[in-house]
Amino acid sequence: MRPAVTFAAALALAAIAAPPAAFATPVSGPHETIDNQLTTTRPNAPSGFTYTGAYHAAGNPNANPPYMQRMVSYNPAGSRFDTSVPARCAASDLQLEVDGAAACPADSRLGGGTSTTAFMGGSPTTTHLDLFNNTNQEIILVQSPGVTTVDRGTIFPDGSVEFDNPKCFPYLQPPGCAVDYVLELGSHVVVPAYTTRSRGVTRSWLTTPATCPSSGYWSNPYRFWWTDGTVDTVVVHQPCKSG
Repeated sequence: MRPAVTFAAALALAAIAAPPAAFATPVSGPHETIDNQLTTTRPNAPSGFTYTGAYHAAGNPNANPPYMQRMVSYNPAGSRFDTSVPARCAASDLQLEVDGAAACPADSRLGGGTSTTAFMGGSPTTTHLDLFNNTNQEIILVQSPGVTTVDRGTIFPDGSVEFDNPKCFPYLQPPGCAVDYVLELGSHVVVPAYTTRSRGVTRSWLTTPATCPSSGYWSNPYRFWWTDGTVDTVVVHQPCKSG
């Protein structure tokens, strides 16, 4: 499914002028605080990223959020993904659910981290996750007892990435969740720059835009859809350097 809002529309909804800085500054919306850092400030350069998200009730960071239905990240205009650079994890959902990360080639792994969730209203639980590459996809594998939960993010031609967040374990596609009972409270993912070199040419999974604007930063919107019917947009300013 195509993201409901284009990069330009998301930017118009929430772009706020901010001075350039050495690092991107965390931003907050009604239900979320997002800290996303690219690993380079150089234009037209290979990059990875570190993403940290914390989710909560509207206006109350100490209360639980609604269930997150969908998340779209709109990478800086001009960013390029090349999913032919890493190996591709072509395993089916069933293979991934049974075998987990072992079902993917080792060199298709992009990074990993943790996800913090509450099961059926219980105490928060932190679980391990891995991020793998596939054709025009990012695949998140979340460890759970007995079965691995699979969450596939679609990479669109404009560089946006859309995830339909799992709300039960295991999250089988189909049928999805009969009842929502896994509440996402936060996530932390580290993805180093992924490059290959052949015949003197370096290729990258993620490449920053070709130029740095006069503002000194690239705009990186995020949009979240929640089960209470609200939609939040926040914009991270990624510092960049000309030349």
